[in-house]
Amino acid sequence: MALGPQPLEDATGRDLPVTMPKPGGRLVVAPNWIGDAVMSLPFLRALERADPAGKITVLARKGPAAIYRAEGTADEVRTAAGVLGDVSAMSRGRFSEAWLLPNSFRSALAPFLARVPERIGYATDGRAGLLTRALPPPPRTGHQLRDYDPLLRSRGIEPDPDPPRLSVPEGAAAQADAALAQAGVSADGDFVLLAPGAAFSGTKRWPPDRFGELARVLSERGRRCGIVIGPGEEAIAEKVRRASGSELPVLGLDLDPVGVAALARRAKVVVANDSGPMHLAAAVGTPVVAFFGPTDPGRTGPTGAPAEVLDRYVFCSPCYRKVCPYRHECMTEITVEAALAAVERVSGREAVGGKG
Repeated sequence: MALGPQPLEDATGRDLPVTMPKPGGRLVVAPNWIGDAVMSLPFLRALERADPAGKITVLARKGPAAIYRAEGTADEVRTAAGVLGDVSAMSRGRFSEAWLLPNSFRSALAPFLARVPERIGYATDGRAGLLTRALPPPPRTGHQLRDYDPLLRSRGIEPDPDPPRLSVPEGAAAQADAALAQAGVSADGDFVLLAPGAAFSGTKRWPPDRFGELARVLSERGRRCGIVIGPGEEAIAEKVRRASGSELPVLGLDLDPVGVAALARRAKVVVANDSGPMHLAAAVGTPVVAFFGPTDPGRTGPTGAPAEVLDRYVFCSPCYRKVCPYRHECMTEITVEAALAAVERVSGREAVGGKG
């Protein structure tokens, strides 16, 4: 869903020059969620392309930080340490610019207190006074990948129109292979990785018993299946296993997000909700079947890999609610048969970047 770049010009139609930072480099305050971090990767590529000799430092929570380190555009990735710790680190870093990708007040507070000269972000959450360049937030009508484009253009930088891409380091690939081997799973052939969790809320999840029934039918057709989960999702995995009628291997609890991406890279198809694993799978080029209900695939759908999006929009979709006041029809009306057909369709499409 990447959009083509737009010409850079001011109100008079004149081309805008690329604005280079002063010595000290650029700081990027990263999004907090795994999927959002993946979707910010083209933003980093655009910064690097605008000033290849300049330094880019990313400040991120532990999980997203692993993604930025593996992707490799950033020269340095620092793990967030709370407001006071971040203020101290920013002051020592003597950054010339801070790009604030989250829209929260808190993400702007540390750069403000650290007196970073240029603080660029959207005027949201009452934080406009903390910014030196406060832009009106973009309309939530296009894909989230494009949300950062106005920030870049405000500094004369052309956005990167391509989707997120993530290379899997050898160490992460070895960890994933070891996890598969320990679970007795061969990733050769038609291995299908099921990701039944979602961090936002239960409303984003296709019912676990449907995942289990899908695994049962896929197994009957000769496909090996595994479950990948994150912390706190053990009960979801157990429901999937019970519904499948088999001891499906449960993977991922001992892996960071890059390790999960490595698992996804070994799969023929990843079946997921709108979640971090969905974005990780697409970023490594693995075909995806994705379930959407309370969220909008036009905003956060998978990009960069073959994908089938299954949604059953009802009168209240997309609602972005954490609790459904009705009967969760947007998800429960997506049938196992529809999911199975989507897996078969996407299985025949060529994965991006190959496997190995």
